[in-house]
Formats: sequence, C-alpha cells, structure tokens
Amino acid sequence: MGLFGKEKITMMLEKYNFNPGDTIKGKVSLNLKKPLKARKMEVSFIGQRKEKYRNSQGRTSYRNTKVFDFTMPLGPEKDYQNDSFNIEIKIPSDILQQCRAPSTPELDGTLGKVVAVGTALSGNRYYPVEWMVCAQLDVPMKLDVKKTQKIMLSES
Repeated sequence: MGLFGKEKITMMLEKYNFNPGDTIKGKVSLNLKKPLKARKMEVSFIGQRKEKYRNSQGRTSYRNTKVFDFTMPLGPEKDYQNDSFNIEIKIPSDILQQCRAPSTPELDGTLGKVVAVGTALSGNRYYPVEWMVCAQLDVPMKLDVKKTQKIMLSES
C-alpha cells in the first residue's frame, strides 16, 4: 500500500544482494486506475555516489553523481494501465573497477600515500556507491510514475 492509496507501480526482484556478473531478475507491474498515455516504460540499473566537496566560498557541500547508468526500454509510446514486464539486467563483471572512487588510487608506495593525503587535504570525500533499480513510466505533462528499489552489490 502506498502513502496515498494503492501503489501505481510495483517491483519485485528475485533477490536483493548481488555480485558483479550476476543478473538482476524480477517483475515490474503497473496498477493504474485508468489508462494513461505514456511516451515509454523503462527500467534502469544505477550506481550513485554522494560527494562531499568545498565550494568556491569554502563551504562544505554535497552532490550526488551517477557513476553507472544502464537504461533498458520495456515498452513503447502507448496507453498503459495494468501491464506487467519481466526484467533481466546483467551486471558487468568489472563494474566495481569501473566505478572506483577517484580518492582510492591504486598506486603503491610513497606516490600512493602522497595522492591519498592530497585528496584528503583538498576537502573532497567520496562515499560508497549506492546501487538501485528504477522503473519509470514517462508520462508527458504530468508526474512520471516511478519505483526505486535499492540493492546491495558486493565483491564476489
């Protein structure tokens, strides 16, 4: 049950903990009261990292940066109401290397220590990547119908 009644979109994944190379499998279902004209229905696998940095006035600020975004269409422009979609998204086996924080250099010895200290002194800080699967019905001139499910991605 949603905050204001029945959820308009539901997402059920077979599991919520994954390793690189796994396949995310599940089902997305629309539960709309009446048909709704939409541009498209899509699902995305997104990795997002929060970054702490100092802005030009020297104040600490935060921003979210996408480090990985794979979007797959589920349906074309049409009227949607009570549709269901099976999803399968293959997680790249090298995804953790692709999305490594710039503050974690793979340099050995003195040079690696110097780079790490320089990054820390600059005030920049990178938080762990947050992984999620998002389903979205793109509705023109209205709020899109969305559902986001966080997942865990760990090293195998």
